[in-house]
Amino acid sequence: MTTRPGYVWDATASEWVEIGQAAVVSPFKYQASQPSSPATGDIWIDSDDEVPSVDSTLYYRWTKTMSGGETSLSGTDDSSLALEYTPGYESVFINGVLQVRGSDYVATTGTTVTGLTALTASDVVMVESIVAYSVGDTYTQTQIGSLLDAKSPVSTTGLVLLNSTTFSAVASVAIDNVFSATYDNYRCVVNQTGSSTTPLRARMRTGSDDTGAVYDLQRGEFSSTTANAARSSNNSTIILTYTDQDSFRGNFEFLAPNLAANAGLLTQGITTNAGLTSLAFSATRVETTTQYTGFSLIPDAGTITGTIKVYGYK
Repeated sequence: MTTRPGYVWDATASEWVEIGQAAVVSPFKYQASQPSSPATGDIWIDSDDEVPSVDSTLYYRWTKTMSGGETSLSGTDDSSLALEYTPGYESVFINGVLQVRGSDYVATTGTTVTGLTALTASDVVMVESIVAYSVGDTYTQTQIGSLLDAKSPVSTTGLVLLNSTTFSAVASVAIDNVFSATYDNYRCVVNQTGSSTTPLRARMRTGSDDTGAVYDLQRGEFSSTTANAARSSNNSTIILTYTDQDSFRGNFEFLAPNLAANAGLLTQGITTNAGLTSLAFSATRVETTTQYTGFSLIPDAGTITGTIKVYGYK
């Protein structure tokens, strides 16, 4: 049983004080809002503090006083409310007595109740029901799945993240199974740190590094004190940086690495060594038509640490 809070006016404190189990003294007020001009000794009982609101679209009550002789119910009640219920979720009361579904009455249509024993004049019949609720204008699970499939990364033309690799103090790092027929070209974002001040190289891979003399290069590196540029053919590695360096941060663009054609690689990035910053760039053509699936980064000596993220695009 739910009890409602009671309050007594405290003239000294000029406020209502909850009385709990204290005796109720006359006079008292049973209402929703506190009196505006209470007198000493007045008691106010909050009449709606714990009364929840009921959504009439979810709970339905139909009440009607009978004329006599009725064996079925339909139409509007004493408040002009049309009879409506969800079959199987209705309760029928006659003069407050709950009737047995399927024995005392039949309710299958949602708008009529039949099979009643003939009612007498002044009988009060009440039908209560939980109303079935449906949300309109919504997608089904299948429709949502189709919409998501249509937005799948496979069908996009922008950059799609395919791989994110973190490595620490390794002699080399291999990124496998990122090139496929799904995308023609790929962008790789490299943040490499912690090398043992050594130049950085790369190779294409299909499960293992292609160590053949297949890489034709044009490359350059510029700082505030030096400038280096060269071109060479038939190299066994892709030379990314000329000089010793502590870090390399840049982008690789792999062009058609998984097509049956000569793959290309464009690189650009910033290297640092002993406080000196350099701009490094290169263009590489691979002299085979191997359909590569990955690549590797290799320092000339020592180890490297960092992250690599590979994105595909059409």
